[in-house]
Amino acid sequence: MTQHPIPTSPASSPLAEEYAAIARGDHATGPRGTIRFAVSTDDPSEGKGDLFVALGLARALRAEGWGVDVWPIARWAEDVPDDTAVLVSMIESFVPGLVPAATATVAWVRNWTAQWASVPYLAEFDAVWASSSIARDELARAFDGPVEVVPIGVDLDLFTTDDTSGAAPARSDRTVTTVNFWGARRRVQDVLLEVSPADPIVWFAANVEHVEASPGVELRPAVPYFALPEVYRAAAFVVDDVIAPAAEFGTLNSRLYESLACGALPVTDCALGLDELGLGDVPVFTDVASLERALAMPTADRDALVERLRAVVVARHSYAARAAQVGPSLDAARERASVRAGARSPLLRWAALQREELRETARERDVHRSGIEEINRRLIVSEGAVAVLDRARRDAEAERDAIALRYEALTRSAEYRVLDRLGGVARVLRRRP
Repeated sequence: MTQHPIPTSPASSPLAEEYAAIARGDHATGPRGTIRFAVSTDDPSEGKGDLFVALGLARALRAEGWGVDVWPIARWAEDVPDDTAVLVSMIESFVPGLVPAATATVAWVRNWTAQWASVPYLAEFDAVWASSSIARDELARAFDGPVEVVPIGVDLDLFTTDDTSGAAPARSDRTVTTVNFWGARRRVQDVLLEVSPADPIVWFAANVEHVEASPGVELRPAVPYFALPEVYRAAAFVVDDVIAPAAEFGTLNSRLYESLACGALPVTDCALGLDELGLGDVPVFTDVASLERALAMPTADRDALVERLRAVVVARHSYAARAAQVGPSLDAARERASVRAGARSPLLRWAALQREELRETARERDVHRSGIEEINRRLIVSEGAVAVLDRARRDAEAERDAIALRYEALTRSAEYRVLDRLGGVARVLRRRP
């Protein structure tokens, strides 16, 4: 086995600052107009996937002449700036009631397809982008406008086979996974509990302290997004896990593209959607045995497969390719928005404000509940400490009472009285000259 290690503290990519600059709004103006992405946060350190997808496409669109910016949840109760040419929503809970009437709106349905299809304001968007043809067909039943297949992709400047020095680093034979744990059990966890590869799988996970340890897994804390390329460049295989709402429609993870772009072979638990992407030869596992078989692939076979699949990713799935693809869709959406008269519906505006009020109420409730839970936790700890002290006090009092009873019993015994009298006589004799 090759002994090159998986880095314990992988270095961040120099591109991190460029991404941060886009998130800060430093590149919001461009000759073709401004595209804003409605996202969960504008802070890359929070590790939110919707933000990184938005920033990846935004960076490529900037190269096409667009100004790019993000519109985080914290600002969703505000009016979207009038200079916004296109608003791309990444999250199904964004209600476009505060978007200027002249601004084109696009719903990018990366996952949670069923939820997107059920929102009552989907018709307010000028276009919908789906991440698979199955998702497109589902959304087309709920949306009368244009629905186009636009999967997520990969930034080939960030995820590469070469490190920051431009050299290809030594690759280990190890397997890694970067599946995060957010409280809901992932299907892959049951497999990883029992897997027995030649070397333990290195699992970088958010909330790793709550993940069950197992002999076949080496648990490590999650690494920042911009350190993932160094992890993937050091790995032979990357185990992928697709959440059930995404697997239902074959809307696959960016981990699929990112690992291949770095020269590592993904092994996923969702076959649906792979053929459509030209990645039908990606190994798929359904249980412990099938995962172990995939990870036992001979090195030469693995390298040949990675080379072929990576070529597909480079040719078809970069964000540069996505930016070129969506250009006509953005122009068409702007054309539809340009003939819209008047303002957004007052009811839609009211719904947007109510949605954000409910969101803030829920946030405050969760903060309040968290505070109460913390107080309860501290009370339980304090009560436990008091109970320990109380038990110690009672034990000490019981020992004191037992000693007192024993002392009283001894002083009243015939033996003690005889010895006490003899002691008195002895003291008198010692005092005589």
